[in-house]
Amino acid sequence: MLKQTQSQKQIQKLIPQIIQKQNLLAVPTMALEQIVKLELEQNPFLEEVDELTDENEETQDIKENEDDSESEEDKPVVEEEIKLESTTKDDEEFDTDDYVDSDLEGYKAYDDNSVKEKINFENIWSSKITLKDNLLSQLHLSGLSEKEMLIGEEIIWSLDDEGYFKDNPEEIVTDLEKQKSNIGLQDETFTKEDFHRVLKVVQSLEPIGIASRTLSECMLTQLNEAELDKKTKSICIDIITNHFEEFRLKNFEKLMKLFNIGAGDITVIFEIISKLNPKPGYTSENSDSIYIYPDILIYKEEGEFKIELNDKSIPSLRLNDMYNHLMKTGDKQAKDFIKNNLERAKWFLESLRSRKETLLKVVYAILYRQTDFFEQRGKNLKPMLEKEIAEDISMDISTVSRTVRGKYVQTDFGIFELKHFFSYHIKNNEGTDVSTREVKVRISDLIGNENHSSPFTDDDLVNELKKFGFKIARRTVAKYRESLKIPVARLRRKV
Repeated sequence: MLKQTQSQKQIQKLIPQIIQKQNLLAVPTMALEQIVKLELEQNPFLEEVDELTDENEETQDIKENEDDSESEEDKPVVEEEIKLESTTKDDEEFDTDDYVDSDLEGYKAYDDNSVKEKINFENIWSSKITLKDNLLSQLHLSGLSEKEMLIGEEIIWSLDDEGYFKDNPEEIVTDLEKQKSNIGLQDETFTKEDFHRVLKVVQSLEPIGIASRTLSECMLTQLNEAELDKKTKSICIDIITNHFEEFRLKNFEKLMKLFNIGAGDITVIFEIISKLNPKPGYTSENSDSIYIYPDILIYKEEGEFKIELNDKSIPSLRLNDMYNHLMKTGDKQAKDFIKNNLERAKWFLESLRSRKETLLKVVYAILYRQTDFFEQRGKNLKPMLEKEIAEDISMDISTVSRTVRGKYVQTDFGIFELKHFFSYHIKNNEGTDVSTREVKVRISDLIGNENHSSPFTDDDLVNELKKFGFKIARRTVAKYRESLKIPVARLRRKV
């Protein structure tokens, strides 16, 4: 039997304002720009401030008030703009409240022309021609018949992301036979011979090796097109066809004995084969440059570090009061519309201000703890956890995590992700905490200067790190090496 009962309980529930603040805090500057523009379109109570026009109007108001100073009420109210001064590490107690001020009306991007001088603005959008578009363009210029062109298009559209053709040719031929009446080729006959003839044409297109069915076929196609002497090309083809496992394991001695060649010759052959492209489909797709838009600028000026938000591209916002007169009307629907959108506009502006303040607090706290890193231009990174920054700025660790996610800082010596400054620590022989990033740098340096004919194994790296005071297990060294995308010693070996 169904019963109705009444109970009372206490639960936590996030209000919409907090959810909006958290969402805006997590997005980088480029995404924030799009969100602000979208909100401008949807909410009539938000308007963009034309800073140039605003400045001219302000100047004009000041001139008029100089002529008429009889009444204090006629003086213009000039909106205050926050100026965030930088800080350096000193003996005083770290206090983030000195750097931010939440008593602002509207949201204004940091108004400083020096930002333009400190960052190189690039064209971050460009039209992209995909690999398949490029191949179709080449195919249409190859002089094939209409039937062959149709087969070629089917092959190109069947390529996988790496540029290989792995579909069943018989299924493609069967499908074309079924559809030929729909495409006006009912008098034609599609055969396997037609397919393989057109496949060779597609494989001759750029990039070389496209539409191959196996890795060896891809590499052999590139070798046949390469300008090499006959003997070297013959040995390379033989190795790929019959001795690829020895090549993969870098068994130099066995291959030298097998082909009766010296160390110099085998080195040249390995370089030739290693430079072949095993994934021709990525050549075109990944050729576009990936641009990083820094959210924060940190630079040194007159002996002090200064921090600036790189939000110049974000429109400056303020509340639009043109709808205020509608509040005096008796139209309930109009009043509800005004009330809802006005509250939404205020929440949005408050969320933007909160994002700006929190981001500055976090970056100032990072700068305070990592001053040596910035002073020494990228060296001596100290171990630091997100919870330590959260304690410094009296915020929750989840807030810090959202703040640093996907955001970058530009310095005089490079661009770094904010997460770069956070790392765990290990203790050296002297009992000092050392960042795990410093250990990774040391491993990278050791491998970069090793003897290529006898590279360091993970056990060797453990012994070398002990000389610098780092006691690390072999498994940990292997984990750090893999995170640096460095292969094992056997695959780093050279003649």
